[in-house]
Amino acid sequence: MIETAAVVAQAVALAGRADLLAGAAVALRDARHGVEVTTATPTAFAGRLTPPDLLRSASGWNLPTTPFWSAEVRAARAAVLDELDAAVLLAEQQERGLRRLAARLHQAVRVYDDADAAAAAGWSDTAVVVAGRHYGLAGAGVAGLGMIVAQGLAGLAQSLLHGGPALGRLVTTGEALHPATVRALGRTIGMLDPDRPWYAVPTVGNAAAVLRASVQPLRDRFLPDPEVRRVDAAPYDLPTPTDTRSALGAVAALGSTDSVLSVQRIVKDGGTPTWVVAIPGTQPGNLRTVWNMTSNYDLMSDDESQRARADSVRAVLDAMGQSGIEPKDDVVLVGHSQGGMVAATIAAATVGTYQVRHVVTAGSPVGGHDLPPGVRATHLETRGEGVSGLDGKPNPATPERVTVTGTVFAPGGGPPLDVPHSVGYHQDVLDAAVEVGDRGLEEHLADVEHWLDGEAEEPLVYEARLVPDPETTFCVGELAVPRPPWPPWPAPDGVVTAPGPSLGTPGTFGTAGGSGTLGGTGTLGGAGTGGGEDDAR
Repeated sequence: MIETAAVVAQAVALAGRADLLAGAAVALRDARHGVEVTTATPTAFAGRLTPPDLLRSASGWNLPTTPFWSAEVRAARAAVLDELDAAVLLAEQQERGLRRLAARLHQAVRVYDDADAAAAAGWSDTAVVVAGRHYGLAGAGVAGLGMIVAQGLAGLAQSLLHGGPALGRLVTTGEALHPATVRALGRTIGMLDPDRPWYAVPTVGNAAAVLRASVQPLRDRFLPDPEVRRVDAAPYDLPTPTDTRSALGAVAALGSTDSVLSVQRIVKDGGTPTWVVAIPGTQPGNLRTVWNMTSNYDLMSDDESQRARADSVRAVLDAMGQSGIEPKDDVVLVGHSQGGMVAATIAAATVGTYQVRHVVTAGSPVGGHDLPPGVRATHLETRGEGVSGLDGKPNPATPERVTVTGTVFAPGGGPPLDVPHSVGYHQDVLDAAVEVGDRGLEEHLADVEHWLDGEAEEPLVYEARLVPDPETTFCVGELAVPRPPWPPWPAPDGVVTAPGPSLGTPGTFGTAGGSGTLGGTGTLGGAGTGGGEDDAR
């Protein structure tokens, strides 16, 4: 019933009028000062500043013959000054009143939005439960999936009628049912978590623990610790982060296949540095990346310590340590998808180690991630992307956390043809929100610009990969294949066995490098050149 965008527009208009009144108050103060100074008389000065004889000797004035303002003029002067004082006071009161009204309108919009979201969640939960009422708890999740698929097929058919197939509509059309379905499936799968107390209601975090255990055999093919090494930053053409949008652009420039992150130092005018850490999202096409599904399940856990043990979190912390970030330095963390969960986890896990000032996430399910006091967060979510709602809960709404949710339309109108999850979609949502205006969002964006205001140095790019376990695995390209349990056979053509303890992984520009140890006593290092990508691997 409420068009909240119109209410926000009125609040912005009121804030603009308040700015005009603030300017009027300043002009009135200047006018009062001008009247007071230009209508002052020697009598006034002599009475307050110096005796008449000293004034006569210094200025040459003959005080008895100097004309003074009459009583009527002095009374008129005092009346003008009083009127100006009253005008200044009125302008200031009106300004405060308009700002208070604008703030209350913004708060009303938040109440409306929260109520709307709660009603939508309650309706979708009810719909899922009713649809699966004959099949117990599991039936609710299955029913939700069924309704999402049905709506997705309808959306796909609609796209065919409007020019061509859009497979993304299979996901985006039923987005209203995503959180309820995730909650129902989380309760169902979470029942299998052996570490859950019998009396506790299963959560999405319990379901993540079950799924995490199912992929542990795949993770066991690699050594426990990821390898993090610096690589050449030139191929990535990273933009200089000056605000939230350009910081997200740095994440997008990293790509979705190379398993890299960037760390950039910005020196402010006072000489204090701010470090910007750009963290990408899940990379399913790269089997040795730390941004894998194993990390996703770790990061969705209800246990904060389990989140901190995720491969992607440990890799980013390693890169931050290598880059030289000091405990007193300010840090801004920017992440997309899984990268946003990594950023929120690092902010919570490094209190006392790093001074994380702001966390920016795009398309990240961080509703269950708490942030320490004093850490601001700006969350961007695009309707229909399906990832932000995988935690089954809304983000906390606090003075330090702002969530921007918006819908992106295709150039010809209507929903986009693909799943709107990439960084570009979230940048578009941010741009639209800036045009509408919101006091809380403006404060958060200004805070990011404050920390990024300075001279940017060259960015540092780090590659983070899992290292195959030579005892159990050999590699076919990027694929880590388990060794057979029987005696070793000669490697077929094109298959390269995993490196022994004395060989290193490829370093920057073809040198054998690396900072960790690989089993045994040999170290990953050395200054010699490697024998090519395959030989080194």
